[in-house]
Amino acid sequence: MFSIQLIHRAFISEAEMKVVPELNAVKKDWRKVDIKIALCYPNVYRAGMTGLTVKLLYALLNARGDVLCERFFIPTMREGWRSLESNQPLNRFDIVAFTLQYEEDYPNVLRMLLESDIPLRNEDRREDDPLIIAGGPCATGNPEPMADYIDLFVIGEAEPVIDQIIDEIKVSRKPRKHIENLADIKGVYLPSISDGAERVWVQNLNEAFHPLAQQIPLVEDDSPYMPIFGKAFTVEVVRGCNRSCRFCLIGHIWRPKRERSLDRVISIIDEGAKYTPVNKIVLIGASLFAYQHLEDLCEFIVSRGFELSVSSLNPEIITERLADSLRKGNQRTVTVAPDAATVKMRSVIGKRMKEDALIRAAKILLSRGVKQLKMYFIIGLPEETPEDIIAIADLSKKVADVGYGSQSIHLSINPLIPKPHTPFQRIRTPSVPYLRGCLKLVKKELKNDGRFIISTLDPRHAQIQALLSLGDREVGRAIEFVARHGGGLGTWRRALKECRINLEKYIGEKSCEEPMPWDKIRIHPYIVS
Repeated sequence: MFSIQLIHRAFISEAEMKVVPELNAVKKDWRKVDIKIALCYPNVYRAGMTGLTVKLLYALLNARGDVLCERFFIPTMREGWRSLESNQPLNRFDIVAFTLQYEEDYPNVLRMLLESDIPLRNEDRREDDPLIIAGGPCATGNPEPMADYIDLFVIGEAEPVIDQIIDEIKVSRKPRKHIENLADIKGVYLPSISDGAERVWVQNLNEAFHPLAQQIPLVEDDSPYMPIFGKAFTVEVVRGCNRSCRFCLIGHIWRPKRERSLDRVISIIDEGAKYTPVNKIVLIGASLFAYQHLEDLCEFIVSRGFELSVSSLNPEIITERLADSLRKGNQRTVTVAPDAATVKMRSVIGKRMKEDALIRAAKILLSRGVKQLKMYFIIGLPEETPEDIIAIADLSKKVADVGYGSQSIHLSINPLIPKPHTPFQRIRTPSVPYLRGCLKLVKKELKNDGRFIISTLDPRHAQIQALLSLGDREVGRAIEFVARHGGGLGTWRRALKECRINLEKYIGEKSCEEPMPWDKIRIHPYIVS
């Protein structure tokens, strides 16, 4: 059995920091492993270590005695383009594995390769270069924009396939040698070889691996390296979602919904507390709001003296009992996602939520001491009218009128971005002027109402996201241009012009007969893998 060294460092100033000091970082002897894997999150440490994905993959890979896994992020300050664990460059690893959670991170993927002197295009890499792998929801949804740069995509979830990939690579000794042998593994898409791939997924979440010794940065609370939820132990309660809202990528590519039993989640928390001594538990899952034991679980967590944080909730499941646990767990803000403000628009997007349930939930939360609420809405939906936009403000006022105070309700109003594999994949991305008009209308209706804070995604960024979400391999040339010349909307405009990419081709309406770049990815939501 291999030896894991858990790094415990005293607090140091960020000016002295070359890498992030952490609890539970894993450091292995390079001479005693067969495969060295660089796990890359193409954004800063704070973003990558807020969720569970990096922690899960890191623990899963390092659980193998023949594998060493170290992490890379986009530098936040002066830590450099090297691994956190041993300060090694990316090109020293056998496998470079990216998790693709957000499309706008694509240029950062190529930037990391550029900074490490690894050839960008898969056709230019030599046998001795690292094998470049990517997975995550963006890779599963539509790998084609990055297909000229990634050697191998994992389609679906990592657990069913990662050991097969590593075992096959060990046989070849060199990761890129006989890469064609990987094409027969279910869930593997080799864009230079394969015609497509079928998604793989974990059938029984109760039996799935869960990280217990999670990495905690030993920095001050206001540090730019501190994750969004602070020093916390993250628990995946559910995976996938059965609701299939028509705009939601996860609801269509991560089906079916799977739950961990209450006993299993409690066991994870009890064991995790031994290895990750923090005072906060974060519960996550795309459909956490539908977890049948949520009230019991939250009560258990606060009864053990932990603080608590939960992701977005369905108003219909918010009870006084649940609200009491949230308050005792020091959750100051609860998030709900009506997404649309009228019955008509909620029917269009397939969202099952009643207005009176939202108002009732707001009353319950406020009465139990949860005084801040965050609500998500989408603009630019099919069949939308100005009355539907004004209804966002009207519904928000009705919620606030139950007694919320100054700056207590955060409205996050964001443009629709059509996603692959969803019923909205062929519709037109709403125009920038239209979206600006919608935002102006909502702000006008709520003008001088100090109860609200309004945030939104710049409509121009929404169009870039749509391009990356719906694009084909030609879009990769623009991604490469941005990676080489720096980010920003101005660079994207130059990229589209110089690469001769017609934005309208990708974000405009498409006919039912038109083939889609992601047609080769077979999701099969209910077929057992």
